[in-house]
Amino acid sequence: MRNPQRGILCAGCPHRAAYLALKEATRRKRGRVICGNAGCTAVGEVHPAAATCPGGMDALLPRYNQAVPTGGTVDEPAAPVCVHVAADLEVAADDAAERFAGLAAEGEITLFAVMASSRRFLARDAVEELGQRVLGLGADTVVVLDPFDAIRCAEVLGSLLETPGVHGVIFASPCAQLQRGEGANEPVEIDRYTCVACHRCFQITACPALSFAPPVYQVDPDACAGCDLCCNYCRTQVIYSPRSRMGVEEKSRARYAAAQR
Repeated sequence: MRNPQRGILCAGCPHRAAYLALKEATRRKRGRVICGNAGCTAVGEVHPAAATCPGGMDALLPRYNQAVPTGGTVDEPAAPVCVHVAADLEVAADDAAERFAGLAAEGEITLFAVMASSRRFLARDAVEELGQRVLGLGADTVVVLDPFDAIRCAEVLGSLLETPGVHGVIFASPCAQLQRGEGANEPVEIDRYTCVACHRCFQITACPALSFAPPVYQVDPDACAGCDLCCNYCRTQVIYSPRSRMGVEEKSRARYAAAQR
């Protein structure tokens, strides 16, 4: 595991997985806005679109750097769909009510996506308290999701996008930097003999542990956090994970156990 870089999400960052789930769920929504902060105290503020941008914030093109919609009202929101991403500590801060006062006016449908990954929110009761906080900020509903559970994320987000209002979505998974101990970050492997270099794994995730070494892709074992996100996007299924026999819930428990050591 490598040290965090300013403006770039770490390998294995759950915020990257959450952004991909949100992006996929809203990709057919005309006029959508994805805004806010997908960063953390270690890497600084990161626009959600920079979560999968090679080079992070420094390389993010201006057209993707969408601002929080303003000028709308509860009766006439500023955007059809607004995905407002926020860090858990921002939501828990004393000035949260002021900072997120305009959620209902941001979109006809607003997904208030909270990244619950810091040490403060490793326990279930802390996440539940965060959910109550989100309700207090104006959300009509709150749901807790594992950002690495792509199937459930797609189902739940798709359902929420059918109902106008403000929907709180807490993406709960521990920061990759917190997961320590033997075997906690066992890396994936790419079969260099069968990789077809379609670039899909890196183009979609921009994971800093992946790199193109012609004629194939390779994984830096010292950087890989073992999140298995890239495995979901390998069409030829040549990225192999030591956790391939583990279910979604088992993987989640292992990540939290590693973060609590």
